Amino acid sequence: MTFLTKKINQQGITLVELMVAMVIGLILIAGVSQIFISTQKTYRITEEHSRLQENTRFGFQFITKDVREAGYTGCRAIEEMNVQTVAQAPVPNYDKDSTISGNEATSLTVWAPVLNASIATTTIGGTDTITIQKGSSCGATLTVPMLSSDAVIQISAANSCNLKKDDTLMISDCQDAHIFKATTVSSGSPQTITHTVDKNTGGSLCLNQAGIGTGVCGTGNAKLYGSDSELLQLTSLTYYIRKGEGGRNALWAYDNTAGKARELIEGVENMQIKYGVDTTGDDIIDVYQTANDVGAAANWGNVISAEISLLVETQADNLTTDKLIYTYNGATVTSPDNRLRRVFTTVVGIRNRVQ
Repeated sequence: MTFLTKKINQQGITLVELMVAMVIGLILIAGVSQIFISTQKTYRITEEHSRLQENTRFGFQFITKDVREAGYTGCRAIEEMNVQTVAQAPVPNYDKDSTISGNEATSLTVWAPVLNASIATTTIGGTDTITIQKGSSCGATLTVPMLSSDAVIQISAANSCNLKKDDTLMISDCQDAHIFKATTVSSGSPQTITHTVDKNTGGSLCLNQAGIGTGVCGTGNAKLYGSDSELLQLTSLTYYIRKGEGGRNALWAYDNTAGKARELIEGVENMQIKYGVDTTGDDIIDVYQTANDVGAAANWGNVISAEISLLVETQADNLTTDKLIYTYNGATVTSPDNRLRRVFTTVVGIRNRVQ
């Protein structure tokens, strides 16, 4: 027996089926959205953290290079050389006890020793500073020896170091060194630098400048630098924390010789520094002290290293759900915003003092 069946085509979907489909679709959309938001947040955090690390490396690159070269005179340690100063004031002291120094923030408004007046009003309270003095070499050696103590200094134009009139310079032959100001700097080749009384206490370079003034050196006291002598720019830089151009704390460098400040990296909230001191004369670090303690014991000449700690924050805000609680410099602090913060610490030795 054969039965006939009638094929019934679907005419539509029921309301229940439609609602089920919509619910499934909404669940899928919500899941995809959640994944997108989570991925986007992870990307932002990763990107900001990478930028934070890169900025910190950039800042440390500046500071550590200068700390390593503190007291550089061309070849020998400064305490092994006869360094004479003929430059008129203001000019930084340049001896073993002054090539590296610092200021410890003993409170939000007090530093020990007292801050340099040039940065006193802009330095962020509670942050430390560090000052490094060194000769910056660019390979400028004399093309001809000096025939007299008041002779001009000639260097190759190829190694002119972009010297300018009034620059504070140092000439050194690894035995003696003189600090003077350039009265004039020629643009020819070779380049000629003069050191007359216009910018210096005297025009002559003497082995002992005491009592010379504008006079001549005298028998056996004249210093004649040979063609193997090196000319260096004397620099004195202070690293400190102040408000940046964007309104946030930033790491700055103040050039004490030129009287100019420049912003290095934004987002450095705090800087704390301790110094490795050799208290027994064996060229080995015996204790790490703050600038206040080092200065009180007159131990700057025995500093061998510096431990520098930076508290750095991300540029972007709203990266965390809750305000972070972090510990820095022995204090527990709740962040005022939702930025990420990290502490980076490095220890760098002073090359001319590390055996």
